[in-house]
Amino acid sequence: MGAIGSLDEWPELSYRLGVTDGLPTFPPTRERVDAMVAASGRAPDEIVGAIPPADHVATVEVVAANAVMAGALPEHLPFVIAAVEAMLDERFNLRGVQCTTHGCAPLVIVSGPAVERLGVATAESVFGASASRASHAIGRALRLVLWNCGGARPGEPVKEVFGHAGRLGVVIGESTAASPWPTLAASRGVPADRDAVTVFACEAPQSVAFWGANDEPGERLDRVADVMRAQGNNNTHTMGECLVALSPAEARHLAASGLHRTDVQETLFARARRRLGDLRPRGALRPNDDPMYFYEWWPDWIDQTDDEAMVPTVWGPESIHVVVTGGDSIPWAAVCPGWGHLGGLAVTREVP
Repeated sequence: MGAIGSLDEWPELSYRLGVTDGLPTFPPTRERVDAMVAASGRAPDEIVGAIPPADHVATVEVVAANAVMAGALPEHLPFVIAAVEAMLDERFNLRGVQCTTHGCAPLVIVSGPAVERLGVATAESVFGASASRASHAIGRALRLVLWNCGGARPGEPVKEVFGHAGRLGVVIGESTAASPWPTLAASRGVPADRDAVTVFACEAPQSVAFWGANDEPGERLDRVADVMRAQGNNNTHTMGECLVALSPAEARHLAASGLHRTDVQETLFARARRRLGDLRPRGALRPNDDPMYFYEWWPDWIDQTDDEAMVPTVWGPESIHVVVTGGDSIPWAAVCPGWGHLGGLAVTREVP
């Protein structure tokens, strides 16, 4: 592979070897990798899985080496491994996420006591330059695993037309103390006192401000629904799942108005819809009502012969993943559209 006379030479060697995605890395010395593996309590040769599309096998040691290169600490490794395992779930369709033309990137949401213990990002700039070592190191470690084991290189095999910076790794935490509701992971079956990760492939967050909206919850959530039902996103045409982030102030406002997380999901599912005739106007792609021109992935209860039928952007209320995070200042929201029905679907894993 190559030899270096001192660790100072490692960054340039990593570029020559192609084991970095463009940012400098730390040298994965035997001492550091062994310490990382030892802290995990797992055997170095334990197989985590084959990472598509290259399908190189990632062992615990391989994941640890990439985590060291990312600047992660030993206590971060269980979250990296859990996220890799979650992405290998068939619902996530990692092969598709890696190679798609769509601009979705794996997002990791950390829930439980570890958010505070590790200092995972939850406040200002939660999706970006949060200054959280845990968030950036865990996210970058995942990126390097996908890069080095999965061969996720732009052009071939990655076909993203635009992509977004989340491919470098975005890890956010849920604001447990500031939230009026249980965590997303708790709503998906993980006890509130246990650590968990949820992976979801989605676009970059699209800001939702509440200009012109009064305090009535339905009016405010309609602002969120309006971003969810944008005509050009994958969800609007293929359904699937979507993520909605609420700032703690907005979540508390909705809760004070009597809404639980499930109420928010149901309200958004009812409002985030578009008229079929607007989504699929009559023309070459839909000249008449012959079923051969139907979207085959839409459920049967949508009458595809009716231009006035209102089509939801997701499969159901449970497909809207609501998280409370971000700066605890003014009310705000963000929408992260998913890849649609094609994959990248949310998978939650408890972290041992």
